[in-house]
Amino acid sequence: MKTIKSALLGTKQLIDTNPDVLLLQVREILKDHRELIVTRMISDLPTYIVYKFNVKPTRKMVESVKDQLLDLKKGNVDLDKYSNVVQMVLNRAVTHLTNEPFYVEIDEYLAPFIQVSEVKFG
Repeated sequence: MKTIKSALLGTKQLIDTNPDVLLLQVREILKDHRELIVTRMISDLPTYIVYKFNVKPTRKMVESVKDQLLDLKKGNVDLDKYSNVVQMVLNRAVTHLTNEPFYVEIDEYLAPFIQVSEVKFG
């Protein structure tokens, strides 16, 4: 039995008798965790865009980025993007899930949709 501890999802127990089933469970937990992060991000998207990309977003940009986030939220998780997490789950009895790999994926996904020609701060 393996355990994943997430500040957003709580403690999740995984059945590790079959590696394929284990990876399927990990993918679902990662997807659930990412969905919660995206939902929170959408609630104050303009602030996140300013903070992360140092760009003052237009209404059009916010709507475009929101649409992209909703697509990402609905999509499956690519375990290759979370290979460090997968390796921890495979090699440890307890894995503590942090938000960092999710923000890395989200920021890389959003970067092409942030128009840096908009007003930059600083």
